[in-house]
Amino acid sequence: MSPREREKTDFRALPNPSCKRCRTRAERKECHEDGLCTEAVSALDGLRLRCVGPWAQEKSYWLCQYFGIFVRSMHRRWQGLNYVEICSGPGRCVIRDTGEEIDGTALAIVNHPRVEHLGKGLFIDVNPEIVDTLNSRFTALRGAGRATAYRGDYTDATSIAQTLDALPSQCLNLVFVDPTDCSVPFATVKTVFETVKNADLLINVSIGTDVSRNIARVVLDPSFCRTRERYAAFLGDDAFFSRSDVVEAASAGQVDRLRQLFAEEYKARLAEHGFVYTDLQPIRHYYYLLFASRSRKGLEFWREACTYSPSGQKEMNLGL
Repeated sequence: MSPREREKTDFRALPNPSCKRCRTRAERKECHEDGLCTEAVSALDGLRLRCVGPWAQEKSYWLCQYFGIFVRSMHRRWQGLNYVEICSGPGRCVIRDTGEEIDGTALAIVNHPRVEHLGKGLFIDVNPEIVDTLNSRFTALRGAGRATAYRGDYTDATSIAQTLDALPSQCLNLVFVDPTDCSVPFATVKTVFETVKNADLLINVSIGTDVSRNIARVVLDPSFCRTRERYAAFLGDDAFFSRSDVVEAASAGQVDRLRQLFAEEYKARLAEHGFVYTDLQPIRHYYYLLFASRSRKGLEFWREACTYSPSGQKEMNLGL
């Protein structure tokens, strides 16, 4: 896929004069509550925003590139295509470094040129204000009739399954899980793909931030029990932390090695359920988008989507 063939996604970027451009974590904490900015509202529609780093649009870019290929290639081969997003956010974001406002992943999908081939879009977030805000934004877009936001706690797999039961059976689904850290339990992800049956998964894994900061101490220091419990839930059990290669890497301070082992463990757990075709796409040094499919064709589509960066440069697969 050449740069000329890439589908252009309009993130509807515009300056937000109310953004304070918070530089430190302390400043962001003062201007942030329950996942929403307390200082600025959207210059586009007057609704609430989420403060994000400059890498957020790159994440949306990779998602939209895959979505376009997924829909273009599959909409005539299945009875229907659906999209599910967990940890959706309010739909609009403001980039704290620049004060620029853009569509988040949810609105980028619903405003995608190929959204007319989508059957249903389900968007789940734990914050009721975020859910109401996103639904208000959907009403202004052409995809509003097929997209709905629901309140759901990703730690409650049963409630997530009940929401997903609204999807028709015998359809192909693209599921995007987008937390800010490694906190979505594997049990929830398992419930999702068991409920929707036919699915490609795209999971935002915080290897470069959450895991890098904590993993060595979690392996070596028993006092980090809460973080260890969270990572164990993310991976599906705690066997990872007692492995000799993991302990050896932690003792030697080999954070890059630990990140690689952590990612491989997660991919292995997915492979146990048939998701043997996996790939990791880095978003700068912060996050990795983990793609997983039971189909080789899905992986081919994903690698096609990742051929070129947002700037049009050819990407190199790092093999993590």
